Amino acid sequence: MEALAVNEILSLESYEQQRTTIRCRMNALRQLRRLELSDACVVIFENRETVQFQVQEMLRVDQSDDADRIALELSCFNLLIPAKNELSATLILRIPEYRDVDHTIKRMQGLTRGCIALMVGDERIPARFDVEDESLLCTGDVFYIHFAFTDTQIAAFSNPSVAVTLQSCHDHCSARVPIEGETRGSLLKDLL
Repeated sequence: MEALAVNEILSLESYEQQRTTIRCRMNALRQLRRLELSDACVVIFENRETVQFQVQEMLRVDQSDDADRIALELSCFNLLIPAKNELSATLILRIPEYRDVDHTIKRMQGLTRGCIALMVGDERIPARFDVEDESLLCTGDVFYIHFAFTDTQIAAFSNPSVAVTLQSCHDHCSARVPIEGETRGSLLKDLL
């Protein structure tokens, strides 16, 4: 997918006029692309539309639509748009109460070391985290992850008879979540 350009971001005034309609559509899309990996983690698959929505909302909160500010936001958020043969997602650790932040993060240490993967049939596609060193401890509650596919894996993902699951094998976040129906169709569009 192509990165977003500054001229694709609506002015504050235009966005405000369209916001109700955009939010309704984006909430439905984000819900479709949201998978619960137990009570500890949530994964939301990102695409160009979800990223543009996040940028628009950030600019709205900051009350800025300056071209330089938009360019700065896009330099970060464009990293969430899946590249060719890739799915990307935001992984969110659920922290029930603010006072539990340190405990929850400590409990989830090691999550970045190959615990999250997509299974396409018998093929395991591990998540690549946004940290440079896979041995780093979990130090935040939001991560950006990417799943790189081969052409063969994309063909298998396209075949409805091949099972696809998102899985985690961490001690405090262990789950297998099937990816089916409209969710799978939406993610497939990102790969094609």
